[in-house]
Amino acid sequence: MELTYLQYFLRVAEMGSINRAAADLSLSQPALSRNIAALENEIGSPLFTRRRDGVTLTEAGRLLADRTRPLLSQFALIKEEVGQRAAGHLTIGLPQAWKNVFTISFIGDLVKQHPGVSVKIHDGVSNTLREYLAAGILDLCIMPFEPVTLNGYVQSPLVRESMIAIGDATAEFRPYNELPLTALDNARLVMPGRTNVLRQHAEQAFMRKGISMRMLIEPFTQDLCIECARGGLGIAITPASSVQGYANPESLSWAPLKGLYATWSLYENEARAHSEAVRAAKHLIMKRFSSPANLWFGAELVTVASTAKAGPSKSCSPRIRPELNPTARFASFKEEARCD
Repeated sequence: MELTYLQYFLRVAEMGSINRAAADLSLSQPALSRNIAALENEIGSPLFTRRRDGVTLTEAGRLLADRTRPLLSQFALIKEEVGQRAAGHLTIGLPQAWKNVFTISFIGDLVKQHPGVSVKIHDGVSNTLREYLAAGILDLCIMPFEPVTLNGYVQSPLVRESMIAIGDATAEFRPYNELPLTALDNARLVMPGRTNVLRQHAEQAFMRKGISMRMLIEPFTQDLCIECARGGLGIAITPASSVQGYANPESLSWAPLKGLYATWSLYENEARAHSEAVRAAKHLIMKRFSSPANLWFGAELVTVASTAKAGPSKSCSPRIRPELNPTARFASFKEEARCD
């Protein structure tokens, strides 16, 4: 019997609704219904009575709920004990775009300062990292901010950076000249698929402006987005971090998109918060994002109005720190460029 099926079953029983439970678990309603149906098939008896306003437990369902709760509590204790023995291991998810501005230096600092820690890195796009979070695979993860945090994780907003338009050298975009979204009306665009969180943010911004978003190519990775733009196949929209340290900067041009940003948060698995490896990695991350001097061009620190924890009622709202203004950063970069 799948442990996940039992966890889903209890959540539906607690909420009295498959739709509400699906939203709380970040699943689609059909997917959750299939899981419940599979459990009922394995048990050999209906567990819920379906009604228009929700579901109620059958006699078999009540018996299963009573027996399952203590078993899951015992499993959580076992998992915590095993986790304590594995305190020297860290599984972390990091954005592909951050390879040059953060990932390499962070991992280097972590293994030098904590030689007993072993690290498993999932370097991916936002939708892939979110799937890993939902599956409980990651101890820590940096991915786009979400108003409501996934169950079992604590969210701490870190940094906001500009989203940029990237073209080949002939596009003549300039980092110190912000580009209005209207300039990309009906342009051939390159971005990851619609399940990507940053793609969703971009589509919403274009829709608010009444701009046509013509998606030509949908690569899976940020690197391939940039390569498509460099080859003149279309205009890529990526976070500013993705072009920092790019090997052939003269072969492309880029400009920040006015009013379009990516806000990144640190997500911490509450079940692994006691781990020495997790605490050490979190300390390094928070130290890195404690000062504007540690950031890259187009990035600015954020603070949080309230902490986001598991559950639909918990949310957080990031705020930009006043000491770091993006307009000032672009102006400064412009002056530097003029002196080159």
